[in-house]
Amino acid sequence: MMPNPTNPKPLETKPPETKPPETKPPETILIIDDTPDNLRFLADLLNRAGYAVRKVISGELGLEAAQLVLPDLILLDIRMPGLDGYQVCDRLKANPSTRSIPIIFLSAMSEELDKVMAFEAGCVDYITKPFQVAEVLARIENQLQVSRLRQALEQQNAELQRSIAQCSLAETALETLHQDLDAKVQAALNQLMQQSLWLTPAALQTLQNALSRLSVAESLTSLVTASVAPSLQNALRQIAASADTVQQILEPILPNAAPLPAAELTQFCRDLVAQWPLDQQRHDLAVASWGSPAGRLPLNGADLQQVIAPVLDNALRYSPQGGSLLLQLTYVPSQVLIEIRDAGIGIPTAELDRICDQFYRASNAAAIPGQGLGLFVAQQIIAPTGGNLHVSSQLGVGTTVRITLPLTDRDAEIDQAAEPES
Repeated sequence: MMPNPTNPKPLETKPPETKPPETKPPETILIIDDTPDNLRFLADLLNRAGYAVRKVISGELGLEAAQLVLPDLILLDIRMPGLDGYQVCDRLKANPSTRSIPIIFLSAMSEELDKVMAFEAGCVDYITKPFQVAEVLARIENQLQVSRLRQALEQQNAELQRSIAQCSLAETALETLHQDLDAKVQAALNQLMQQSLWLTPAALQTLQNALSRLSVAESLTSLVTASVAPSLQNALRQIAASADTVQQILEPILPNAAPLPAAELTQFCRDLVAQWPLDQQRHDLAVASWGSPAGRLPLNGADLQQVIAPVLDNALRYSPQGGSLLLQLTYVPSQVLIEIRDAGIGIPTAELDRICDQFYRASNAAAIPGQGLGLFVAQQIIAPTGGNLHVSSQLGVGTTVRITLPLTDRDAEIDQAAEPES
């Protein structure tokens, strides 16, 4: 029978090689006892329990053995010729390299054991002779477990100290970054305002994207802050506060929605309100329109948004919960009147002449976030068009901002352009 070429024999593959699990070396116990029978009994018992055992028959040899290779635990007989158990224990605890090794004293029931002296010398427990297998193993494992926990705690503490050192370095770097960013942002804003360099739609979109990233970074900061060192938390909060300050400074001159066509102002305003992040439970905002537009506006959608959005934002921020706001458009021949009315805190009459000045804020608005740029920006955009901005207000009653923009007759312009030269 011919082999079927469409069903080739599967290739034989070798199973992936797996590394054997790493085995932890057995814990080492050093036995110091001058009685050979005790040494043999304990060594055999502990070997069968899985421990590595080393044994010596005198205190002097025990000190040498402990310093040569540090054991995990020492079983130390009290009564020995030469150095007794108390003396050996004192010397082990005086040596920094052997100080942390747990020591269990061995004592015959017929021998007097000074428990206070034993614990003052540094032992952690004692076992009496004749030995009980279960008791010996239980006391040894208990002290080894305590030693493991202590070592783990010391390791975690060392790692924590390293983390604190790293956080300190990071805090210094973040503080430097915060100061540098703050200075650069303020310098850029001063230059922008002093030179009256108004942002193009592309630049506005770039700033909007940057602020969106700042908002995401601030949200991540709030999640991370609780898990870092307190010293670093302060630096992270400062950066978040700086980002919030930048947002407040730039908010009045940034569009709150994508640029919209300016062909029909009424629809433009309705779309702007519809896309506004308005809390319907806090404010009642209505749009009304009177008359019919004829011609065209002198501003494009991006400019209109820079004019209307800051004024609308002010009306919302300075209005109380449940307050009513009206954005009204009135079309008359050759111009349109845009009125934004609120029932907010109002502006002191003596300050109305300065309310459109750069960075000026009314004396009764200190508790409400703001930078005093909204009306200034709007007025600077309107002025070259031949329009005007007027503010009227009454304390405790509300404020009305009236924006007048000229309308040009497009048909007349077309006819004039088409008229032949005489």
